[in-house]
Amino acid sequence: MEAVIPAVERLKREEGEILLVTHHNPDGDGIGSMLALYRFLKKKGKNVRMAMKDKAPHVYDFLPDVEKIEKLPINHRFNLAVILDAAGMYRADAPVEAKEYLRIDHHIGGVFESINDYVDPYAASTTVVVGRMLKDWDEECIDKEIATCLYTGLLTDTGSFKHNNVNEEAFEFAKYLTSKGIDPSRIASLIFERNKPAAIHLLQKVLSTLDLFYEEKIASLVVKRDFIDKTGADEEDTEGFVNFARSIEGVEVAFIMIQRPDLKTWRVSLRGKGRINVQKIAKRFGGGGHRDAAGCRIKGSEKEVKQKLIEAIKEEIKTQLKEKINV
Repeated sequence: MEAVIPAVERLKREEGEILLVTHHNPDGDGIGSMLALYRFLKKKGKNVRMAMKDKAPHVYDFLPDVEKIEKLPINHRFNLAVILDAAGMYRADAPVEAKEYLRIDHHIGGVFESINDYVDPYAASTTVVVGRMLKDWDEECIDKEIATCLYTGLLTDTGSFKHNNVNEEAFEFAKYLTSKGIDPSRIASLIFERNKPAAIHLLQKVLSTLDLFYEEKIASLVVKRDFIDKTGADEEDTEGFVNFARSIEGVEVAFIMIQRPDLKTWRVSLRGKGRINVQKIAKRFGGGGHRDAAGCRIKGSEKEVKQKLIEAIKEEIKTQLKEKINV
């Protein structure tokens, strides 16, 4: 561990109002990181609030203090705004007014908001990065509730410890959090086994769109807006759908296209199995993420967007597999 973590020292010094935010369409890592840091800073007597543009998916409603998350934008200027689990403050997708900004993350690249940023692309999750900070600051303050938030981010961002971002530190961190009294089985059940009937009906429609391309190395799924409307589901219910396509034998890259309410924009999630870096594919379209899990937004018709993605994925498969062969 570093002798001094600048992000910790910066937060220690702050005596004014702090706002914690995470990216739009929040996931377990973004929400877990934000909630863990919020509870810790409250224990330290800091004047801190939390906010994000979109509501928290219902599967995270068991997390402590989730009901205290406010909605962005907030008509107020804070002393310090901290963006967690995002490539920059722009990923909040809403205005955030502050005198100073700080980024805590584990994504490759992105915008550096401050010399005090703490970004480690080798960490399995942003909650791992936050965990290091809290242990460095005051390990005694990490209670069961904070540990539950941290474990939620670790579990979800590693794909239940299946993605290739899993390393020795990830397992050591899970062991450490278990020692704080968390219940891994209960947390997993609350996150992955509470599907609404509407979500299953939506999945049925989405699976009917399954297509395979490029000698069945690429798999695609589509979520049309009328699928969501007709089933009474929410967009958040599509979380994890792409993994059904990813699970097909022989598939190197799977993607799901989710039509946004404007009917012109598609939210794309890409998943790989370790051989293809899907972050490079997402980056082509202004997105980002990790080697095995990345995302972006693309405007156009369903046919146009799908074709663009297929061509980009084909190119990356050809390039990256060739690179591996030549090593």
